[in-house]
Amino acid sequence: MTPLIHALACLLVLGLASFLWRGKITLLKESLLILAFFLLSVLFTILAGDLRDPNMELYPFRMLALCLCFSATTLHSKRRRYLVLAQVFWLWVELFGSLALFYRGFDVPWLRLVAIGGIAFGSSFLSRINREMEFCLMVFWIAVWTFF
Repeated sequence: MTPLIHALACLLVLGLASFLWRGKITLLKESLLILAFFLLSVLFTILAGDLRDPNMELYPFRMLALCLCFSATTLHSKRRRYLVLAQVFWLWVELFGSLALFYRGFDVPWLRLVAIGGIAFGSSFLSRINREMEFCLMVFWIAVWTFF
C-alpha cells in the first residue's frame, strides 16, 4: 500500500476513535460500535488495499488496535491502564500476525514490534498522562503506523 493510503487509514481511525467512550453508553452499544468500526476497517481494506498481498489479512485488526489506542487517550479515569492495554493489543496483533506471515515466507517487521513494545513498556511507568504526553503518544503512534 502507498503512504497515502496509510495516511488515509490513519485519518479514518482517528475520526472513528473520537466516537468511542463518549457519554453514558452501555457496554452492548459500545461493543456494537467497536464491531461497526472493525467492519468499516474491513471495507476500507477491501476498497483501498491489494487483497493478493498477505499483509492485508491483518490490516483491519491493526486499524482497530490503532483506533483503541487513540480512543484510550480520551478516557477520564484509568487512562494509563487502558492505554497500555490498547498498545499491548496492537503489539499482540502485530506479533502473531507477523509470526503467521513468517511461516508463509514473509519477513517480520522487527522495528515496528520493538517500537510498539517499547512505548507500551514505557507508558506503563507514567504516573500521570497529561495533554502534552497524549499528543506525543499520538504522534508516535502515527509515525509507527505510517513509516514502519
